[in-house]
Amino acid sequence: MPKRNHFISQLAHLEIYSPKLEESVKFFHDILGLEESGRLGKSVYMRAWGEFFHHSLKITEGPTHGLGHIGWRAESEEDLLEAVEFIESKGYGKGWIEGDLGHGRAYQFLSPEGHLEEIFWDVDLAVIPEEKQSKWRSRPQKNPSRGASVRRLDHVTLWSSDVSRHNQYYQELGFKYNEGVVLPNGTEVGSILAVSSLNHEVAMFADFKKEHGNLNHICYAVENRDQVLETADYVVDNGYRLEMKPFKHALGEAFTTYAIEPGGNRVEIYGGSPLYFAPDYGPKLWPVEENPNDAWSEHNIFNTAQFDSIHEKAGK
Repeated sequence: MPKRNHFISQLAHLEIYSPKLEESVKFFHDILGLEESGRLGKSVYMRAWGEFFHHSLKITEGPTHGLGHIGWRAESEEDLLEAVEFIESKGYGKGWIEGDLGHGRAYQFLSPEGHLEEIFWDVDLAVIPEEKQSKWRSRPQKNPSRGASVRRLDHVTLWSSDVSRHNQYYQELGFKYNEGVVLPNGTEVGSILAVSSLNHEVAMFADFKKEHGNLNHICYAVENRDQVLETADYVVDNGYRLEMKPFKHALGEAFTTYAIEPGGNRVEIYGGSPLYFAPDYGPKLWPVEENPNDAWSEHNIFNTAQFDSIHEKAGK
């Protein structure tokens, strides 16, 4: 087994675009339970109650929905500099920025698909008012018991026109390829990867014709499947739309539901996925005919019109 790079410690934050900024903020605050931690220009910064950093979500006003950037925290200042050297040697580098609200200088780079990413070391911790501080030292604040009360950012899932190439890119950066989805001829059409022991922090699903934009969904984690069910109630009861009713993934095992926030971004609420500690755990590959997205249903998204282009290309 080759030595892994260990530049990156965790997924720190995501930026999404919304054409309905204040409505999106209201959804994430009232329905998911996030706290607002700051504003700058046309951006609002938010975090879940179980997160120590200044923010895990940046919502920026834009003409349409989609991904702004992915923020990764390095293992140390030294690892940040090593990561920059490695990224530049691979031709992915874009350059340094002075930082942003909540973190110091960051190095930006582009994935093979053009997704904007950044890596940094210096972060600001969340400032918690005394009345919101928890007696539990492992928690930055009390659970607000508002809406879904999501605890933390879990992962981001991207659209990719070349899942295999994208997998290679993240593995070069030190990610573990834990599980994947393959067509009968071996073409990869889905994958989940992580730098930590989480099931995944980044995932890709195939979009060979680049018809769906750059972002599949973002995901926040709750403690258990009952909270996923409660979230479905909060979403519907407050006039928002569930895209998928609660169900269980086979790939990654989590119990889950998906909602569409007012700006048009898909948001997953997720609980119960396993942790993978072994450095050589994967990849465990799922044939598409085993329906890796839905463990309990006969409806297989890989057999829908959405994936016709995938089967077309795979057959050539």
